[in-house]
Amino acid sequence: MKIFPLFLLLILVSCVSDKKKTTVAATEDVAVIEHEITDFHQALKRAYNGASINTDSLMDNFFGKDVYYVTYWGMTEPIDSTKSRLSHALPVIKDYDNRIESVSVKVYGDGAYAFFILRQTYTLNGVLMDEYLPTTYVFERRENRWIVVHSHRSADFQTIQQLMNVAQRH
Repeated sequence: MKIFPLFLLLILVSCVSDKKKTTVAATEDVAVIEHEITDFHQALKRAYNGASINTDSLMDNFFGKDVYYVTYWGMTEPIDSTKSRLSHALPVIKDYDNRIESVSVKVYGDGAYAFFILRQTYTLNGVLMDEYLPTTYVFERRENRWIVVHSHRSADFQTIQQLMNVAQRH
């Protein structure tokens, strides 16, 4: 009978140790994902401001090849369409800046999601744009890396109105 309490204690210690390891790993994964989001948007900023960056390769490094991006104007497009739209936008956008706010990441084993606010300012066809874009990425761990497998972006009324005004002018 004396062995049973000792056995029970060993099981409890093992469970607590495994939980600590899982918590540390999840905390590290959160930091990695936050860093990837920041790196990606800083690379976009450099590309929009004239740096020689292959944006297709940048997208391929961060997003899965089968990703669909839900745009803030309500369309769903494959990542190749997003890449094409980005390459066409690079020459007409000036003075681009962005910042990321309110990042929240939650990790579930080999899956995770990140929610953040992307704020972008730039000049498009001579009009200053100031965008507020709530964004959600769903990640999957693939070959020891976190890859976006779903992207969804929303916008406030002001952001959509600005884009409509620019579109009506041209």
